[in-house]
Amino acid sequence: MNRKIIATASIIAIIVIVFTITSNSTLDESTISKTIFVDAVYEPESEIVKITYNDNSKKTNLATLEILGMEETFHKEFSQSSFIEIVQINSEPKYGWSTIPVVFSINHDQFGEIGLKTEIYEQGELKPRIIYSKI
Repeated sequence: MNRKIIATASIIAIIVIVFTITSNSTLDESTISKTIFVDAVYEPESEIVKITYNDNSKKTNLATLEILGMEETFHKEFSQSSFIEIVQINSEPKYGWSTIPVVFSINHDQFGEIGLKTEIYEQGELKPRIIYSKI
């Protein structure tokens, strides 16, 4: 009888642990996309990329912005919930904007440590999708 109780309790404990780990690792992308807005638009007439970050909840503690794929990686940290950063880029990359991802690493009171990745695009083009990840 004791073995059955111990076995049942062990199985329940394992199920609870697996459920807790699984539920914590999933992101509610819909909620995040309604709360946090990111954008990276290339303006060819002025040869700049205008990068926008806006957290409607105002719960961002730290946002780190990186632009990868450049000769020198652009890296800057922000401690506010909203910012616009202007980055000079002299020309469109030879192999397209998809070779220069824009990555945000965010410390957020509600969502925890999350990452958002998007691409630069030109005005008038379709906005690229955003990839969400737990850090």
